[in-house]
Amino acid sequence: MTAFAAKSAGWSNDDLWSPDVLNDLGPSEDGDWVLGPNGYESAFISAKDAKGHRVDISWRELSAKTLKSIDEEGKVADIFKKNGFEVPDDTDFIPLLTGNITFDEGVPANGGTVSFQLADLGIDSEGVKPGETVYVMQETNPGSGVWEIYAATVGQDLDIVVTLPRNGALVLVKTLSDGTVVTLNKTTGEVVDRKPADNVANNNAKGTSTNASGATSPKTGEF
Repeated sequence: MTAFAAKSAGWSNDDLWSPDVLNDLGPSEDGDWVLGPNGYESAFISAKDAKGHRVDISWRELSAKTLKSIDEEGKVADIFKKNGFEVPDDTDFIPLLTGNITFDEGVPANGGTVSFQLADLGIDSEGVKPGETVYVMQETNPGSGVWEIYAATVGQDLDIVVTLPRNGALVLVKTLSDGTVVTLNKTTGEVVDRKPADNVANNNAKGTSTNASGATSPKTGEF
């Protein structure tokens, strides 16, 4: 019985950020991805331009250089700090989805607004809940290891919407440091049970991203 924040013997959150695990969370021939002429496509991720017109997007796995920049939880914490977020010591960063997005006809003016249907992508209520804030990390240049962060609120149907200014690698991230107790299988890291703790800690920790993102300006980073 442990919380994610407890770095006990046998398993750590770094395992979640290993290249193999991160790529397993991204586009592949398994699950809801289909290999098209430009890359993988998913019926459960869609994009529109500023006028609401649908635009085509495709996906591929993260590159080795990109993976190297986020292959430890501490590196991810540093990225959040560089983006202006306060990161309490007990904050846990949980990757939910990865991929390298391409707007097939070029990035729309003012960015492309991308919708993710999390439930259909296999991210169910065990991983996220309506009303929670999740974060989209996007690399500024291919393989640069420099990332910007955009906040998004989970909708009632477990969907999120974020406006992205460029093509590039992204990681959808959930944070945990609210005192919620999570029971894990220490061998696999699988969540077995979940219950709220008696006290909610760090609920006033806020941060501000260095770059706003259209309708999803990351004005708060509540962990």
